[in-house]
Amino acid sequence: MTALELAGRYYDAWQNKRGDFTGVPLAEDFRFIGPVASFETAEGYRAMAREAGQAVTSFRVRRQFVDGNTVCSIIDWEMAMPGLGKLTSAEVLEVADGTIVRGELIYDAEGLRRAMVEAQS
Repeated sequence: MTALELAGRYYDAWQNKRGDFTGVPLAEDFRFIGPVASFETAEGYRAMAREAGQAVTSFRVRRQFVDGNTVCSIIDWEMAMPGLGKLTSAEVLEVADGTIVRGELIYDAEGLRRAMVEAQS
């Protein structure tokens, strides 16, 4: 499977499976870095995705760029949180030996942090 095909499976889990990453080939030591949370294992990331995926109401990959085993995607997404609105982010996925080994999500998360605090109040 190519890096782009693996990225397609990754984004399908967000778009159509409400964050269920069953069947998405993440390396056991998959490392994810993001502005709200980071993970050192596939298991930790999968657990977060299952929970967060329940709140995702819209997810669209606007553009993708491939450089060897690296895929960079520009994404528009929304969550069911009052006042949050559309978020635009860039995500870099790195692939090795048929698995996704690293992900980095980049966006201004201040609005999401505020919405999370308000939701807990």
